[in-house]
Amino acid sequence: MSKICNRCGNEVDDNVKFCPYCKGQTFRPKQEVATPNDTMIHKVFYWNYDNRYVLSKSKITTIGVFLMFSVFALISGAPIGILFFAVIFSALMFMFCFALHKIAGPPSPEKLKHNDYGLVQDFINLLFFWQNREGGYALSKTKIISHLIFLAFFGIGLFIPMTNLFISIMFGLIFEVPAFVLGYGIHKLTNPNPQAKPKEIKPKKEKPLPKVTPKVEIPKKQAISEYIDYQFRLDELNSKFRTKEKSTRNLIEKRFEPPQLTYTRFIGVVDKSSELFKKHSDSAYTMIELADEYSPRIAKEIEGKIGILESIIDKMDGLSNELIISNDLLKQDDVDDLIGQMDDLIKSVKDYE
Repeated sequence: MSKICNRCGNEVDDNVKFCPYCKGQTFRPKQEVATPNDTMIHKVFYWNYDNRYVLSKSKITTIGVFLMFSVFALISGAPIGILFFAVIFSALMFMFCFALHKIAGPPSPEKLKHNDYGLVQDFINLLFFWQNREGGYALSKTKIISHLIFLAFFGIGLFIPMTNLFISIMFGLIFEVPAFVLGYGIHKLTNPNPQAKPKEIKPKKEKPLPKVTPKVEIPKKQAISEYIDYQFRLDELNSKFRTKEKSTRNLIEKRFEPPQLTYTRFIGVVDKSSELFKKHSDSAYTMIELADEYSPRIAKEIEGKIGILESIIDKMDGLSNELIISNDLLKQDDVDDLIGQMDDLIKSVKDYE
């Protein structure tokens, strides 16, 4: 099973909680993409391009203008006259916007693929984001600043006494539109194809991750025959732990981005486990290297070290599995429970020492 990321439009596995391409957290079922929509909402608010729908700026603008005048008609003393003017002005506005729409031509296939996410999401994308050539969305500072200018004038008309709300809105539009046009021109000159993928924090690592457990060198001195099996078991456990530790670190980086507290806590417990594993592994290798003859006491100590190493690997394996299968790992209780289990193991090992 698979689903589609609402942010970048890529197809991802149905079990993932974060999109591996853009870190998006909202998805829609894959079958929705292939199923043509022909609802009343699509007829009113969208343009249809061979069963692919794109939110219509012309229709949105026309509806918005008509609703704005309708509100003034309700609070004014001449509602019929204002409504008549609203119909005429909205019709003219639609024809003007429709002409621009026809001149611009149909969107590219990439843009068509990354639309029709639902009226609310598409409206948010229209108001606050730019869409690049690949169809992805990047937050638009130009649009946000323009909206803030309009809201400032709207607030003046709404909350300051002796101020006409209609005039304030008109002034808001008068100042918002030039601000948007200017910002749009600067945007096209400086950044014609905005990157939809958010800035990556991971490449900019001020504090490097602790070193991965180095490959343990096999002692130069040949172990006596009674300890050969122990040495082989230690080699296997070290190889298994290195693989599991690398896999767990990769999973943590995919599920949580630094400098999130959850990321730091999980990486911290992996670091502690790695340090503890190396300490007891080196200790077991040293005992094997220094032993000149078989001793039941030494063998018992080595077996104890191997048991500790196996316990650390088991816990690391459990943590890795939870990171893979859990879809609700952002809850604080779940995080505390997983980290608590690892801390209990580390504490019990230290008590054993």
